[in-house]
Amino acid sequence: MVDYINRTTVGLSQIIFNIKANAWPGILSLDEVTVDGGKPASTSLVGQRLVVNLEAALKPGCAVKVELWFGLRLPVINLASPEAYRGYLGYSPRQLNLGHWLATVAPRLADDWVSREDTPIGEQDVLDEADWDVTLTVSNAPDGLRVAAPGVVRENGPAHWHFVLNRARDFSLSLSDAFVMTSARSANGVKVELYTFAEARIQTESGILDSAAFALDSAVKATETFSDLYGAYPYDRLVIVQGDFPDGMEFSGIVFVGGEYFRAFNGPTSYLMIITVHEISHQWWYSKVGNDQAMSPWLDEALATYSEYVFIEEYYPALKDWWWDFRVNRLAPEGYVDSTVYEFSSRRAYINAVYLRGTQMLHDLRSDLGTEAFFDWLRRYGDAGAGRLMAPEQFWSLLTPEQLAATRATRERYLRQPDFTVLQMGGS
Repeated sequence: MVDYINRTTVGLSQIIFNIKANAWPGILSLDEVTVDGGKPASTSLVGQRLVVNLEAALKPGCAVKVELWFGLRLPVINLASPEAYRGYLGYSPRQLNLGHWLATVAPRLADDWVSREDTPIGEQDVLDEADWDVTLTVSNAPDGLRVAAPGVVRENGPAHWHFVLNRARDFSLSLSDAFVMTSARSANGVKVELYTFAEARIQTESGILDSAAFALDSAVKATETFSDLYGAYPYDRLVIVQGDFPDGMEFSGIVFVGGEYFRAFNGPTSYLMIITVHEISHQWWYSKVGNDQAMSPWLDEALATYSEYVFIEEYYPALKDWWWDFRVNRLAPEGYVDSTVYEFSSRRAYINAVYLRGTQMLHDLRSDLGTEAFFDWLRRYGDAGAGRLMAPEQFWSLLTPEQLAATRATRERYLRQPDFTVLQMGGS
């Protein structure tokens, strides 16, 4: 059930939902949509865009209840498939992941409902904040089943959980009866929970190499550092899950880190630290401060990638040159930072332009402004964008005229559109 309040200034004859699960064939079956206590609604579902027609226009300030009855047929995570990185919505023999599985109300930007076309490259989600109240019951649950999920969790009985997560872009979780859970508390009071599998503790000739302990320590440190630099972490808990799919993925209050990074761990100069820190930084640059991930992906991905370097600076300064060479320079990135996800034919070209060139741009901007002013800018952006969807114009508008002049050459070097119209810091 969705309780929707019309916070616009016009009456709404429709409510548009985005259902990510229906972007891929064979997963979603939509049975019925009702409004205000069970009245069947006229609907249209094309791709992930669900149009729900209302009998009477919903006036500004008024609310409507919409119930969606649907089923999901989750795909098997096939590591040999190019679709494997979408394993955040799928299952393996030991793990079931529910990421982007629930319908979300499409944001309204410039008086229009926003739905972005799905593409295999990057993310295309544009998500407002919502308050989530989820009850989960698992039939025929195996012994020892654990649920890795964010928010306030209450176990009401065997295989029956209740979750509350307020002011979040999404609600996602993972289930397994093979999880090993460890936890620690950061200096700023955040409980960090890590859910891994037994192979995260690697037997070597010299003893156990504990990639889980390293990931947990990195997560705690990242939470502390980014809270200091970017503003308070928005929740009481942070959940990290070893995923049975490649790479990593961010959600509100929970992130996935690919299992290959745990199994290949050999110390700080490994992807485990980089990807763990990267995904955690998305708690600021995605979850706390939202953006259009299809049209302006650099606003979260470039900031998240540069946050890796910020972490290295703080805890492993001797590895700064290694990070630039390993993560950026050896790939000789090209392309405009302000590209959309639809402009690329390969994930490598997309990452090179948006993530890596974006990181180079941010580092040059830091040189233009000075370190103190640069991080003051990011902190103010984090504060101004908390709970909102931000555009590049709003990011740049937080610089003074003198700072804009100082950064002009850098913007011209990296951006297709280095000039912009300053947006007022009003509604999303």
